[in-house]
Amino acid sequence: MQRRWAGTANAMNIPAEPYPQPAFAAPQDWNGDTPAPAGLSAAGPPAAESRADGRRDAGASGPEMEGVYIISVAARLLEMHPQTLRKYERLGLIQPVRTVGMLRLYSRADLHKVMLIRHLMDNLGLNLAGVEFALNLVNNLSVFSRRLAHSTDDPDLAASIREEVALLCRSLSLPGPVQ
Repeated sequence: MQRRWAGTANAMNIPAEPYPQPAFAAPQDWNGDTPAPAGLSAAGPPAAESRADGRRDAGASGPEMEGVYIISVAARLLEMHPQTLRKYERLGLIQPVRTVGMLRLYSRADLHKVMLIRHLMDNLGLNLAGVEFALNLVNNLSVFSRRLAHSTDDPDLAASIREEVALLCRSLSLPGPVQ
């Protein structure tokens, strides 16, 4: 017999157990407010528009301005070899926009994602398969959090669910889910 979840742990008189502290602290804020690498500015060419398949069209003018960088500039900003960025793309970890001439264009979000990948590899000791797993975990937690929050009419319960998922992500040194 299935039992419905009636509320938060405190409402059910279950003591809240804290999540363990992470081995390494994640950078300040993973949702795009992290300080940019040296030389990375917010100004740049027009933003690339999103398509239904999750990729972006280069050159499409959008309402916001976003920095877009070719692979050599992105590699210099991230202090890594361009071949590493190509490898991450080949593995599906990042998806830079392609121009008509097939040049790779990296947005600020792409650069932040590469910084996250480097954090997971350098500080947490994950290999690329582990990084892929961690990124999928964060995406699945985001979906899970949204589904749980939308399944209730109580805004306090929805906020509590989002807070718990964010605490769980923080304890794993992962970025919090995007709401």
